Amino acid sequence: MHTRRMLGGLVVLLLLLGITGCHRTPSLSGPVTSKDDAVARVTALPDVAAWIKLVETRSLGNQVVIDVDSEDATTYTVHAYELVQDELGGHSATFGWYEVVKATGMVSSVMP
Repeated sequence: MHTRRMLGGLVVLLLLLGITGCHRTPSLSGPVTSKDDAVARVTALPDVAAWIKLVETRSLGNQVVIDVDSEDATTYTVHAYELVQDELGGHSATFGWYEVVKATGMVSSVMP
């Protein structure tokens, strides 16, 4: 009986993983291992997090976009911007540009 219950639980777990996917949560310290990790580091910055919250609460219909624009051997360059909906159809408005050092995870703003 105990074995059946364990087997049933395992089947449910495998089904849930198959349905929802199994994603690694990016770490916010140490080396950057992926583009998603670089985006997570920028998103976690206090000023970026505050900007995201502001857009989500005050600019309904607008969309926050934070993505890797480019990369080289040592850094990811991340662009944070808002897709603004207006009477002309819309435009983008840059919030900031950031460099994320792959080896250390250090994030710095590169927008003057």
